[in-house]
Amino acid sequence: MPGEPTPPVDSSLSNEFADELASQPADERVYRAALQLHEPTRVATIAERADCAVDTARRHLRKLADIGVLEQTGESPDTFARNDSYFEWRKRNRLAQLSRAELRDRLHELANQAASLRERFDADRPSDVDALEHADRVDVEAVRRDLVDWQTIREQIERLETVRQNRDQWDEA
Repeated sequence: MPGEPTPPVDSSLSNEFADELASQPADERVYRAALQLHEPTRVATIAERADCAVDTARRHLRKLADIGVLEQTGESPDTFARNDSYFEWRKRNRLAQLSRAELRDRLHELANQAASLRERFDADRPSDVDALEHADRVDVEAVRRDLVDWQTIREQIERLETVRQNRDQWDEA
């Protein structure tokens, strides 16, 4: 009701994370801030997020760009964004460490989940589904989360299948 005090928010978890981050060296703070750069972002903004000097942030950002983690998207002012292809490479590289049996089992598990969602929504892919048609007003967000999960499953299947096919080609060579 209007005029009633808002209950206090327990911010201990966010304070704990902030304290832990603040205790890290500047390069780690800049790296963590850089992981969140889905849009080109100015160095000054990143420095503020990482709680360090602009020149310190710029130096660490350029190093991250040199190794492919970031892309420098602009100059004057310098802007940086995540290099999504680097993160995709890392995901595939980790999956390549799985044994053939582990790849097969994971693919089988994900294929079953995808089949279940195809059946539930009577559609071939998540983009074919109108969330409003599959839920009442209360459940729309739950349906949307399920559709996002389904899309993620499809991406994981594609990634795993690519790793499996590449492994087969390497073995033949």
